[in-house]
Amino acid sequence: MVNEVKRSESIVVIALILVLGAIAPMLDATMTNVAVNTIMKDLGAGVDSIQWVSTGYVLALGIIVPITGWAIEWIDGKKLYLYGLMFFLAGSVVASVSTSIGLLIAGRVIQGIGSGIIIPLLTTLIVRSSGGENLGSLMSIIGIPAVLAPILGPTFGGFIVNSLDWHWIFYINVPIVIISAALIIFGLPNFEPSKKGKKLDIPSIVLLGGSFTSFILGISKVSELVSGTSNKAVLPLIISVLLMGGYVAYAILKEKSALVSLKLFKIKNFSASTILLVMSGLTVNGVMFLLPLYLQNIRGLSVVWSGIYLISQGIGLLVSRSLVGKLTDKLGARIVVQVSVFIGIAGTLPFTLFTASTSNLWIILVLFIRGIAQGGLTIPVMSDSYNNVPKELISEATTATRMLQNIGGAIGTAILATIIQHSIGSQAPTKDLLLTSYHNSFVFTVVSLVVALIPAFFLTNNRKKEVVKA
Repeated sequence: MVNEVKRSESIVVIALILVLGAIAPMLDATMTNVAVNTIMKDLGAGVDSIQWVSTGYVLALGIIVPITGWAIEWIDGKKLYLYGLMFFLAGSVVASVSTSIGLLIAGRVIQGIGSGIIIPLLTTLIVRSSGGENLGSLMSIIGIPAVLAPILGPTFGGFIVNSLDWHWIFYINVPIVIISAALIIFGLPNFEPSKKGKKLDIPSIVLLGGSFTSFILGISKVSELVSGTSNKAVLPLIISVLLMGGYVAYAILKEKSALVSLKLFKIKNFSASTILLVMSGLTVNGVMFLLPLYLQNIRGLSVVWSGIYLISQGIGLLVSRSLVGKLTDKLGARIVVQVSVFIGIAGTLPFTLFTASTSNLWIILVLFIRGIAQGGLTIPVMSDSYNNVPKELISEATTATRMLQNIGGAIGTAILATIIQHSIGSQAPTKDLLLTSYHNSFVFTVVSLVVALIPAFFLTNNRKKEVVKA
């Protein structure tokens, strides 16, 4: 009995050490979003350039996730987690000393690589250390950063920028990562690799990574079509289509080697889930990039106050997290997601009408509603992606969903930034023109939410099963 207690205590300690290492990467994304407007003015960058501070990070994270899935089977988990922390540390240092937008983006990409190693490993190593026991309580520990990030990140980031300087958003990561690394070196056991996993398929990574990167590059250049520089947008989009076509052909010819089996997309609810995960990148991640710009440039809020306002969205997400899982198990993902889409519309449509004089209470209330929708647009979709998936394809399904969710975030941010830039064009960005550009972005988000009802219809429906049984 004493040994069991000690073992359970040691597992909790392992979980807490791993979670501490993940706090900086998870908080970093929300802190950076709040500082985007300040960084843009300080570095003299446009929206089309500054969006890569978010897009580059999330794109790198999405591409590195499948590589991490392979590496955990071939490299000691403890060493791999430390590698992730070192990448994140290096990226934080580069970002913190950057004096140009190019250097800052490079730092963010390196940070994204580190996060792409740390975040997937967090769950995997905790499950391995527990042997599959007491997962409920351990998952609640894992959820700490995910819950704290949308609530504390914007406020903490706003406070740092207001009190110190935007560079300190990245400087602050340095001591946190060093402490985390020391705890992992001295407090974490080794996680021996099984060396039985699938070999890393370089052609898959190159084809998929190249396709997604080219697509985002093309989207970010669409705003220049008006100027007659269409090749800058069209060429990357053509390359993206060719690379994706190349992957499809490769996956057919090399079915056993390909990173993601095309068999998965024959499963109706899996295909619907992946489409929704990509679309949620626009409705969730993209809007998180947009909101701080709107609050600071139109509402005239300081960096601190814009962060405080965004707390209401984090609270909404926290409220929905506790209900969405139970409702999904009982009703199925279809109904939960469909209802969440309508809640998302109710939490986005008012932003297409809000002006600089709209009551602050309305802003806070609508942000809270948006937060509720976020939980219902991601958690049920992610869980439903595993329904009806054969056991031998579960690892590939995990790779696909995690990769597409993050890349969807990069695509969403790029699209909204392009809409803003396209609306402004070569004109001086007056307050009225900025308001119009933000309104256009929110209109596009609302339209995307309406379109999301189509794939949502193909998710699983438990109510139908209950009626058949009755």
